[in-house]
Amino acid sequence: MHKKLIIKAFDKARAERKKIGEKNPSTIHIAEDLSEYIHENEKFKLGERSFRDYKNEAENLIDKNEDINIKQLKVIIGLCKYLGFDRYEDFESRNKSKTKKLCAFFKKNRYILSTIAIISIILLIIMSMNRQCWMVWEKDRYVEVKFDTQKYSLGQMKLYNEDRIKYFKKIDADCNTEFFGPHREVKIWYGKNSKKELEFFTSVGLHPETGKTLDPITVYMIRKYICEDY
Repeated sequence: MHKKLIIKAFDKARAERKKIGEKNPSTIHIAEDLSEYIHENEKFKLGERSFRDYKNEAENLIDKNEDINIKQLKVIIGLCKYLGFDRYEDFESRNKSKTKKLCAFFKKNRYILSTIAIISIILLIIMSMNRQCWMVWEKDRYVEVKFDTQKYSLGQMKLYNEDRIKYFKKIDADCNTEFFGPHREVKIWYGKNSKKELEFFTSVGLHPETGKTLDPITVYMIRKYICEDY
């Protein structure tokens, strides 16, 4: 069932990009969207190339009674959540029963496929007109914006993420900054910008300028770069 899982995830990510007017989303960009989703929601980094390899392997077996093996458990869990399932077992159960029902239904209603396609296109157009589902980095935070072709071509636009909007900010850290929570949980992350300058952020994630994974703050980093007397 891993074969269906990766293909359905790519289909959903492709549909999300088409909603905002992108006619032919590239496989690379779709794989990057899935990679970022897994990293932000499951705290597990798997490169977009691996997602593309899984997709290609699945498509090569699409008409065969064989499955692929997604080795990373967090990727499986994350893709299930992306598709709206709490557990892999729920995804597996739903798709087994759905396949049987669909086969029987489409045998009796061959022409319904064209009707569904037309309705889906209309719904996508309506949704793209009413939804703002992109964001860009501005100075010290992400802000929600409408789709902009020029910004997209420059790689400045990302799929809208409510957590990024609310909790991911760049700050000027000093001796008064609250670096850790009451149970010593990290509250500040850091990374270097394109000028090799250290910058500090309020949530785990990727550096908005370089795309590299941010590191959790440590007492050593605080004393060396922020506050000697910490």
